[in-house]
Amino acid sequence: MEFCRIEDVKVDGIDSLINLCVPPAKRSDKLFVEGIKAKKEWAIESLKKFGSIAKIAYLDSRPAGLIQYQPKPKERLIEITCIFVPNKQDQRRGIGKALLRRLIEDANKPREFFNNEPALALVTWAFNVPGYYPQNEFYLKMGFKKVWEDDPFLLYYPLKNGYVYRPKEEGYNPQEEDRGKALIFYDPSCPFCIYFAEQIKRAIREVASDIPIRMINMFREREEIEKRGQVPYCAVNCKPIRAFFMDKERFQKEVKEAIGKA
Repeated sequence: MEFCRIEDVKVDGIDSLINLCVPPAKRSDKLFVEGIKAKKEWAIESLKKFGSIAKIAYLDSRPAGLIQYQPKPKERLIEITCIFVPNKQDQRRGIGKALLRRLIEDANKPREFFNNEPALALVTWAFNVPGYYPQNEFYLKMGFKKVWEDDPFLLYYPLKNGYVYRPKEEGYNPQEEDRGKALIFYDPSCPFCIYFAEQIKRAIREVASDIPIRMINMFREREEIEKRGQVPYCAVNCKPIRAFFMDKERFQKEVKEAIGKA
């Protein structure tokens, strides 16, 4: 495999990171324009705080793949939010492996935001992209472990000998102000965030046309997240919606149940 180098993303490389995520045909779409803006704001502020949030692999001097992550200082963990090699001709050339190995190497170094200790583990929810190699299978081959035996997607890679990751059992804590409303929680570290939020909003409107909908930026509005505990991606009338919005029938069934229309 002949990629030239792997580099940490700096402020002047944020556009390259985004361009690896967003297909050229989508970059002028108003929803993606808004999502790209949100991601740039997240990236700039996160770089100031942590110094490193993503790495790019360059093949023949062009960006070919990325790995993106967010340190979790309170838990001494690094959450991998995305690993992606978009072009088919660049896949199965070891780019993903090289990116992950570089992150593991860096995660073993002491960091100020971890009280000058290395991370305890890498964690990820291995979502799969249709038409691409399953992420969970890739991570398992690279030595990751399942958090729960019956969940193939929530995975972790222990960096400290004997460490076992178990997420905090923190429930969703809806607020009285949420009653009679729909809340959409979106993560601006992904440039698809606004596009997906609008798809969710549309699916809700089809079965609850009059319900007020509030979108909450999970980075900008941390206080709103913290007071609600472990937030879902969507909640209606104080009830978390568990079905994925792309499973429209189940999603809308849960929405109707939440507002008492089922």
